[in-house]
Amino acid sequence: MAEQVGKYEIRGRLGAGAMGTVMDAFDVVIERRAALKVIPRPAAGDIEGQESLARFKREAQAAGRLNHPNIVAVYDYGEDHENAWIAMELVEGGTLKQVLDRGERFALPEIGRVMEQILAGLDYSHKRGVVHRDIKPANIMLTSDGTVKIADFGIARIENSSMTQVGTVMGTPSYMAPEQLRGEPVDSRADIWASGVLLYQLLTGEKPFEGGFSAVQHKAIHTEPTPPSTLSVTAPRGFDAVVAKAMAKRPEDRFASAADFAAAIRGALSAPAAAAPLPMADSDATVVSGTMRPAAPPPVAAAAPPPPKAKSGPPVVLIGGGVAAVLVAGAAAFMFLGNGTGPAPSPTPAPTTITLAPTAGPSTDTPAPSMPSAPVAAPPSAPAPRPADVAVLQAAPAAPSPAAPPPAPLVPTPVPVAPAPAPARPTPVTPAPVAPTPATPTPALVPATPGPSPSATVSTGTFPSAPLPPAERPTPPQQLALAPRPALDFRAAARAAAAAPACGLIAASATDDALTLEGVLRRGEDGTLRRALAARDIPLASARLAVQGFDGPYCPATDVLRPYLATPDAGPHVRPVGNLPLVNGQLLRFDVTMPDWAGNLYVAYFMSSGEVAHLVPSAPHPGNATVRLGEPRAGFPGWEVSEPFGTDLLVAMVSEGPLFPVLRPEVEKQEAYLAALAEALRNARGQNRRVQIRPFVIETAAR
Repeated sequence: MAEQVGKYEIRGRLGAGAMGTVMDAFDVVIERRAALKVIPRPAAGDIEGQESLARFKREAQAAGRLNHPNIVAVYDYGEDHENAWIAMELVEGGTLKQVLDRGERFALPEIGRVMEQILAGLDYSHKRGVVHRDIKPANIMLTSDGTVKIADFGIARIENSSMTQVGTVMGTPSYMAPEQLRGEPVDSRADIWASGVLLYQLLTGEKPFEGGFSAVQHKAIHTEPTPPSTLSVTAPRGFDAVVAKAMAKRPEDRFASAADFAAAIRGALSAPAAAAPLPMADSDATVVSGTMRPAAPPPVAAAAPPPPKAKSGPPVVLIGGGVAAVLVAGAAAFMFLGNGTGPAPSPTPAPTTITLAPTAGPSTDTPAPSMPSAPVAAPPSAPAPRPADVAVLQAAPAAPSPAAPPPAPLVPTPVPVAPAPAPARPTPVTPAPVAPTPATPTPALVPATPGPSPSATVSTGTFPSAPLPPAERPTPPQQLALAPRPALDFRAAARAAAAAPACGLIAASATDDALTLEGVLRRGEDGTLRRALAARDIPLASARLAVQGFDGPYCPATDVLRPYLATPDAGPHVRPVGNLPLVNGQLLRFDVTMPDWAGNLYVAYFMSSGEVAHLVPSAPHPGNATVRLGEPRAGFPGWEVSEPFGTDLLVAMVSEGPLFPVLRPEVEKQEAYLAALAEALRNARGQNRRVQIRPFVIETAAR
């Protein structure tokens, strides 16, 4: 007879922990499945236990008022003489923690989508006076249709009363705000902090603060985390400020609401310019801005021989720094190449630095206003520009040719645009008095005192003494920044990455600007996928990786099955029911969605023992049908997990017509099965019958 808790029939155990035990239950009254969280009812004399029970009930009442698509719904609360329980929505899907533990990474749009839904749920709960206090990947559920749901509102806080007393702490240390770690009262801004930690982890694959409780406490209170863009080339720099504000030490310095946090994330996603600059970009902009202000209205700098040589240094350092960053980044080099070699999406800031910065080495450290004025004027066709700030400088070189209005007439010679011949010297309109020592380039570098006359007089002593043969200069850095690069071939990259692992089944699909890799491989080989993408300059942000790792003797099976692997968007698809890993005594249940054509479904279960169990020997199903497998029924108790524990390989196969002429043994050795399977697959192909397979790793554990 099935175990009963109140009106709920217990069908299995979903998990257990400090919060109690979570059961897969069935409400026999209204015939609805539910997740039942059960805690033992304390004895009458257990004061602390009674306090926990009262708070458990109050929290259930508070959570029961929350009705939001991004929050796991609470249906019911009950007690009997043994237990107290909360009946909740049963979410059939995994947790964000399980995804991260598998080493999977999200593309930027997916990170934005996940965070948007988390923050929508938090904003709703905060407005109704409910603070979660334990936001972390393990409490974020991901449903099969892509919906994100927040679970366990307040349960961890209630289960242990010592965690709710003033002066003590509660929660998960790596996600706790400084005030939580100090045992101070917290409000909704503690959830903002934890969500910031979650965003950081999604962007970088790492937690901002690692270690034991004391180490995390010290770091969270006294140190700042490394900016995400420093750790991950796929993290746009615009997210650095968003994370920093969400994780501000003082609650009042954080986002005022979850909605504000979500808006900031949307802003960072829609600001591509913030994603591309190399780490030097800000300092470069400051240098440019500082050097331009002394050269206010007409920022003239006559072209003397020293200027181009002096100016060729910084841009080479900038681009060299970019190359160094690429080399240090190793496999992540593709991000820099994909976004150009300059520090921004448009490779124009480098020419700006070269063209507009001071031109003579000896005079760069001396403020321009302290120099003696020289009677130089602007060309007649160019109006006197206003003093430039950083934004103006970044926008000015949109067209890096000598015809650009402000820089070209002022610095004709040193502008190193690729196709330009030796710069033509402007014909002096009116010979003007020149600096006392024409042979010295310094007077030519002195900014002109702003004057009302629009006419231009170029110092005749400047150009004759400053011939600059183009052959004496190195290849201008702007040519590197502006050189066209071939379009990325996502399809070829996807094929190469899928073939990279020596032991695995990786399905690939691609468009003109994105790709998907999905499947299973031997643990430790996931790096081959990233290296294959990096070798073809594919940004990781444009790649979706949904790959599971296994430990087991499955490489011979992958060799046999690889030619029949379905593409990511084609069936069959496998989705487990409940959370992984499955523990000793739990039942293996899963859904299989057929391809868009009718066929016979086989499910083989490869075990680490070297044996194969035939869970579904052969069963015909219509196209696009979804089949639930493993549910107990009359005469079938289900597939119960037992030793040996580890990673097993489940393979769903769909064929047009039966594969085997006779049923295989229920359990057989892998070698014998693979020999028969290889022959059956060859026969099907020879008869032009379709066969498609989908692998899925099932992880099992003792508890």
